[in-house]
Amino acid sequence: MDKTEESKAIVPVFTFFIAVSGFCTLFKTWLAEKNIDPLVVGFGNLLLFILSLAVFSLHKKALQNANPQVGVRSVMLGSFIKLMVIAVAVVVYLLAAGEKRSVYGIFGFMFLYIIYTVLDARIASKLKRTNGGS
Repeated sequence: MDKTEESKAIVPVFTFFIAVSGFCTLFKTWLAEKNIDPLVVGFGNLLLFILSLAVFSLHKKALQNANPQVGVRSVMLGSFIKLMVIAVAVVVYLLAAGEKRSVYGIFGFMFLYIIYTVLDARIASKLKRTNGGS
């Protein structure tokens, strides 16, 4: 896979990251009125973006293997890794925030997890198709 294909493949994740970050920045007062902490959502967005980049490298490595099961396992492993890291981050946040915790912020974080997971699966599928896989 050349660098232009890699760049094109990761564009949706990068675009979504920028959009969510911009939304959290521009509408932070509106989010605060809805009891959604924009810092929680923004941190979750950043964490998921970094994890998605790591998962992307897993997908690239899986493409080098001739076994089609490796691609499926890389998508599942990526989702599992993200879910576990997010679970730890939420527990740490809940313990650290105490009474000031933003439950709606955590729900926003979990919603972002779903979107990033869908984007990662679509990218893996697209990479597999462009590299001659089925």
